[in-house]
Amino acid sequence: MHKLSGIKYVAIVLVGIIIMGCVPSQTVEKTDTEKVKINPELALQEYSIAFEYYKQGKYDDAIDHFKESIKADPKYYAAYIALAKTYRVKRDIITAESIYNQAKNIDLSDPRAYEGLATIYFIDYKNYDKAITEFQNGLKVDATNVDLLNGLAACYTKKEEYNTALEYYRKSLGYDPENIETMFAIAKVYMEKDEPDKAVHYLEDLIVKKPNNIEVRIKLAETLVDLKRYNKAVEQYKHLIEKEPDNHYYHIQLGQVYQRQKKYTDAQKEFEEARTLAPDNALPIFHLADLKISQGKFSAAENLIKEAKKIAPDNLYAAFLLGDIYERRGYGLKTAWDKNKSKKNCSKLNSAISNLSTAISYYNKATADDTFRSYAKNEITRCNNWIKTLKEDKWFYCKEKE
Repeated sequence: MHKLSGIKYVAIVLVGIIIMGCVPSQTVEKTDTEKVKINPELALQEYSIAFEYYKQGKYDDAIDHFKESIKADPKYYAAYIALAKTYRVKRDIITAESIYNQAKNIDLSDPRAYEGLATIYFIDYKNYDKAITEFQNGLKVDATNVDLLNGLAACYTKKEEYNTALEYYRKSLGYDPENIETMFAIAKVYMEKDEPDKAVHYLEDLIVKKPNNIEVRIKLAETLVDLKRYNKAVEQYKHLIEKEPDNHYYHIQLGQVYQRQKKYTDAQKEFEEARTLAPDNALPIFHLADLKISQGKFSAAENLIKEAKKIAPDNLYAAFLLGDIYERRGYGLKTAWDKNKSKKNCSKLNSAISNLSTAISYYNKATADDTFRSYAKNEITRCNNWIKTLKEDKWFYCKEKE
């Protein structure tokens, strides 16, 4: 067992308790027939060691010590919750679900097990009715729990029962009126209800009430971009830049809006400014590369990607952008082939297949990042369809059967 110095041990215990869940005091009545000796102090120590491993991403070690904590005190509720969370991080959802159910049996009056189960049903199983049941069970224990109320509202949003969702979000705000995430969730419901004006007005009203809250203005700007109300989005980002001129993120966002408007000169100016403000950050360079791709300047884009990779060699934005470059090159060659299908143009057909195949290889790499996965998979399908058509033409026109 690991030994910790006194000060460090106390600090770890306190942090572990706060983050993974406060531990209620427990009284265990021992009997003559009791086979397991209850040791709350050992349980707490094992819990703290497990939490250190959890923070380091060493989940198997964390699991071992959370189990030791439970072994030392089988009614240590917080250890069950932490163990279930760890299994869920490891994507062992079935085991996590089982442990949350064990925790419920230990203490029916603590809402954390209900919330954990509801989260599994909501996110992992997408069984919104079962999630609703668990959120409601938790609210029977703690009717003012904002996380449970928001979770319930999120379920009703997924079920497209928007008015019920709004009802629960507003109830949540009644208990925590400063909760920005709840406010943003309300705006999102309006968007999903196809009532974008209500979403915008709601956020604009929030800005009036909270003029110094940067998060609200950022959310309004993002919402306006989603609605393709680019001129208004530009106004919001310019306001943010006026308040924080050295914030490279705002310059990137403004540049992206200009890029969508095809105001390429303005976009480049903002990306270059972001690059100057954050010289050790690859993101502005990747955005400059993306801009060059939009302009059809593929070689310039490739050079920028190489530069960005020197700063962030493992960033999959590079694979995503290279996929776009080779797909567009391949599509251009395919278009030229389609306009003049003949044996003398078979070199263009072969080059199109080669470029599209290279695009697929880069997109496959990009799918490892959640940000790019959906787009990359769609483009892989598109490229494969084009390659299939080109190979059929190759067999017919170029006399090379495969």
